Amino acid sequence: MSEAGRVSGAARGSWTALLALANLLGCYVGYGAVFIRPEGAWDAAAIDGIAAAAVFLCVLGTLTLLLTYVPVRRGTLPNWWLLLPAVLLLLGVARLIHVEYAYPA
Repeated sequence: MSEAGRVSGAARGSWTALLALANLLGCYVGYGAVFIRPEGAWDAAAIDGIAAAAVFLCVLGTLTLLLTYVPVRRGTLPNWWLLLPAVLLLLGVARLIHVEYAYPA
């Protein structure tokens, strides 16, 4: 293997740290989006907060997925790193759909 094709430990470590922090933030927002329950259909503040957290989770999941694609494509990180951002993105979309149908405006 040529010198240009080798992956250094510093590159792998920096990508790992950055993506681990982004995924932890996504897990925190996802926890808030999924486990917060409104007291009823009349609780508009909680419903709006849940919807905002779900939208933020979708945006964060998309950005983290795109950011994760770079080191995976270059071979710095294995393919399974794409799994968590994709799951967070799907979780945000599913929560948005659930809020739309469970609490119609």
